[in-house]
Formats: sequence, C-alpha cells, structure tokens
Amino acid sequence: MFKDRIEAGKNLAKKLKILKDEGKINNMVVVALPRGGIPVALEIAKELNALVDILFVKKIPSPIDEELAIGSVSENGIVYVNKDFVERLGVSENYIQEKGIEKIQEMARERQKYNLEPIMLEEKDVIIVDDGIATGASMYLAAQSIARDLPRSIIIAAPVAPNDESILNMLKSVSNHQEILEINDNFMSVGKWYEDFHQLSDKEVNAYIEEINLLRKNLLV
Repeated sequence: MFKDRIEAGKNLAKKLKILKDEGKINNMVVVALPRGGIPVALEIAKELNALVDILFVKKIPSPIDEELAIGSVSENGIVYVNKDFVERLGVSENYIQEKGIEKIQEMARERQKYNLEPIMLEEKDVIIVDDGIATGASMYLAAQSIARDLPRSIIIAAPVAPNDESILNMLKSVSNHQEILEINDNFMSVGKWYEDFHQLSDKEVNAYIEEINLLRKNLLV
C-alpha cells in the first residue's frame, strides 16, 4: 500500500537508482503516461537527475461499456487491440478506427495544452512510468511507440501490477527491464494499492509540468 503517487515514485526511484549506480542505465529520459504517471515519474527524475517527457496513450472503450477497454492508441497513431475482447463483443473495424482517430485528436489537444516539447529518445535509456499496471495495454503500446525512436534500452516502471503471466510476459516482450514494486495475486485494481488515488486536476498537472520544465532547464544548462 502506498500513501500516494509521490511516495510510490520515491520508492521506485530508489530501485532505479541501483541500476544507475551499477552503470546499467545512463543518459536517461523518464517518460510519464499522463495523468497518473506524471507525479510518479517526476520523483524518479529528481532522484536520477534525468529529463522528463510525457507520452499520451488513450484507451479505446467498448461500445457497450465505456469503462471496458478493448484496446488503446498512442498519440503518434499506433493502435493495440485486444483481439479476444473485439471478437467476443463483435466490435467492427470501423468503430475501432473512428474511436482511434477521436482519441488521437483528443491527445493532440492535451499535448498542446501542456506545452511540453518532446525530447529525442534515440540512444537514450528510456524509463516508461505509470502509477500502476492493470491490463498492461497502455504500457505495452507506449513501449512499442518509443521503440520506433531507437532508444538504447526501454525500462518499464510501475508501483504495482497483477501477478498475471500473460500481462508480465507481454511487458517483457517490449522492454529490457521491468521494475515493479508490488506484483500481487489479489490485484483487483490500481487504486486499491493507494491511500490517496484521486484523479489529478488540471491545476495539479500544470504545477507538475512547471516542475518538469524547471528540471529540464537546470539539467540542460
């Protein structure tokens, strides 16, 4: 159980600092999945003296239940679809395309709102961070998206994930290392593992973005 995302980030940072001290990662960029991954990533970046970027990934909802994700799409247009869900629910390809375009447009607006210039990831050790892993779809897609930028390595980092072999193997297939603090059989949901798991407001996110820009300024001097 974590007090909040900041505590989770500090705990993850300690684990990742060991990799840095052992020389296994250097020239790092911490990539956060908004919104929940941003405060976690910021604590890691402070500990590692690393730059922070964000990568938008949105879930594609089921036409039957908005809360059920049948896939996900990244801001640069890469799509992941859970074939089992799609076949079981009889979801059409047109629906997936339409929802994918809708989500890409939504992410473009959010990117513009945050006003955070993307960082080149080629030959970097990239640490992808979220506040937890549920189905693994968002993290999997983020890693696939980042792989196109030719990083030196991809590390997946999260405070908690379910003890599900298919999910863990999926993440291993797209990363060089996984740093997950709690892998649990009785997972249920990410929020269960936090005392405070409130949805971050625009004001809170903007404050974190200001911190990220300040960190960038100090590191790039």
